[in-house]
Amino acid sequence: MTLIQIEHVSKNYVMGGEMIRALDDISLKIDHGEFVAIMGPSGSGKSTLMNIIGCLDIADHGDYVLDGKVINRLKDAQLAEIRNRKIGFVFQSFNLLSRLNAYENVELPLIYRGMSKKEREPLVMQALDAVDLVDRRRHLPSELSGGQQQRVAIARTLAGDPSIILADEPTGALDSKTGVEILEIFKSLNEQGRTIVLITHDLAIAQQAKRVVHFHDGRLSEL
Repeated sequence: MTLIQIEHVSKNYVMGGEMIRALDDISLKIDHGEFVAIMGPSGSGKSTLMNIIGCLDIADHGDYVLDGKVINRLKDAQLAEIRNRKIGFVFQSFNLLSRLNAYENVELPLIYRGMSKKEREPLVMQALDAVDLVDRRRHLPSELSGGQQQRVAIARTLAGDPSIILADEPTGALDSKTGVEILEIFKSLNEQGRTIVLITHDLAIAQQAKRVVHFHDGRLSEL
């Protein structure tokens, strides 16, 4: 069953007075439970596509349908609601709040949803357990290694039970050994039925996914 459907999407930007076409008539389908890598060099368009898939940006032309809903016709408040409930983000820079411990970082998005403490606690603990960090739940980000911080970021995403996980260069700030460990977590999550879209410029990382889409100059092809 199709989860993400991109149909003839184009996106333009103006830089220095010049029109830049970031996406050029892109069409892409991703089914529930797929693990897809979107790869390409810097400036190829992959980050622009990620922003559209993640409801952080809207296409100039074409349609984006997520889980049966046409996204590009929605208002900002509706897009924010979809981001909060259907999409989980994992970034290269972790994006953890330095004054909150691991548990509190994972818990924060659930607070924004208006969930009670009684509702939040089992979800947070389950998410931390999934990345093997229950025993580090009271540690601040500064007391954790880079790999552990990325695990917290993954747990924060899992706690919200999103339909899709968007991972943007999730191993980019990590050493190779730790990067492999993080990729193994994504593989495990995918085996459990999670839909994962991995953004990367590294072919070796992309090949860890079950399907690879290659970007070049705003257009894509399957590898």
